[in-house]
Amino acid sequence: MAASDADAPLSFPVISMEKLETEERGAAMEVIRDACENWGFFELLNHGISHELMDEVERVTKAHYAECREHKFQEFAARTLEAGEKGADVKDVDWESTFFVRHLPASNLADLPDLDDHYRRVMKEFATEIEKLAERLLDILCENLGLEQGYLKKAFAGSGGLPTFGTKVSSYPPCPRPDLVDGLRAHTDAGGVILLFQDDQVSGLQLLKDGRWVDVPPMRHAVVVNVGDQLEVITNGRYKSVMHRVRTRADGNRMSIASFYNPGADAVIFPAKELVAGKEKKEGVKEEEVYPRFVFEDYMDLYVRHKFEAKEPRFQAMKSSAAVVVDAPIATA
Repeated sequence: MAASDADAPLSFPVISMEKLETEERGAAMEVIRDACENWGFFELLNHGISHELMDEVERVTKAHYAECREHKFQEFAARTLEAGEKGADVKDVDWESTFFVRHLPASNLADLPDLDDHYRRVMKEFATEIEKLAERLLDILCENLGLEQGYLKKAFAGSGGLPTFGTKVSSYPPCPRPDLVDGLRAHTDAGGVILLFQDDQVSGLQLLKDGRWVDVPPMRHAVVVNVGDQLEVITNGRYKSVMHRVRTRADGNRMSIASFYNPGADAVIFPAKELVAGKEKKEGVKEEEVYPRFVFEDYMDLYVRHKFEAKEPRFQAMKSSAAVVVDAPIATA
């Protein structure tokens, strides 16, 4: 296993979005470029979502766990610890309490049990702000990549013109035996761009960089952004999705609210022609050697079976079936 890297002299990429409106824009864009290409993660400050809203999201989320989910989790925890201490392998278990909210193409917020009306209103408002931030980010990434404005949003749109957009709300309670089980096993994210509002008091999220695990630092009112597999494909490998995990801790209950701005189910995903051409010219890479073309839901069908494995065999499997995928229906100019 790779060694922990908490003390390594690495500067985790942090960007204040306010700088994008100043003479420091060029430097900020360079940090984003480097982060997407070499880290797969970066952290945003001054992103436009009000601190008051974020504080309320945190308050009601932690209260909801304590009132509605903690008892059930403790039952799971007792079974898992008992099995692990008796010698059973519990490495395929995640030490987390989770529920999912779907926003687009159709919301299921009203149908989720145990959420009071106030929590629903707060989550709806937060999702609206996160969606706007995700779309702003996609245009920033288009600029960084030299793609036309709106290219990535169009690439993510399914036949109904909408992405798949949802939120995973997680708690990672304290674990008395962190040596037995991870909070969340190492994986890359299948989708497009992921925006995370994480606990600023309890750490645990790590990414794999240059063979070592690096902490994603908790920062108050920050939004952590990471690159999903689909952005790696669309950018023809210029951006990289990276393995990441959540470590258990003996103290603290870590909150994680991860929103996934993903392609629509029937969106056809393929490398942007401008980036393929650029790579061919620069590196002599032949077109048949680049990332595959596939339908997003087909990739997801494979991903759910192989989430905690390397991404490269998934790409190769999609490449093997790429010949049956029709031309993509998005504009390129």
